[in-house]
Amino acid sequence: MTSILEKLYYGEISPCSRPTPTTERYMKAKEEVGQYEEAILAKYPDCKELLESYADAIHVTAACEGLQDFEEGFKLGALIMLDVMTTE
Repeated sequence: MTSILEKLYYGEISPCSRPTPTTERYMKAKEEVGQYEEAILAKYPDCKELLESYADAIHVTAACEGLQDFEEGFKLGALIMLDVMTTE
C-alpha cells in the first residue's frame, strides 16, 4: 500500500487540481453568472474587455481564497492529529 506522502510526492494527489463541482447549487450559480454576463454585454457591448478583466480578477481572488482555506484546513488537521497523538 502506497503512503499518502508517497502519492503526494509522485503527483498522484494534487490538492490544487480538484474536479469542478457538480452540485445542483453550483450548476445553478454558474448558469446565473452566464446569464448576468450576457445581460451586461447586451446592454454594454463595448465593455467586453472590462468585463473579462473583472472576471479574471475574481478568479485570482477566488484562487487565493482557496489556497488560504486549504492551508488553514491542513494546519488545523495537523494540529488535531498532534493533539490526538500527544493526549493521554
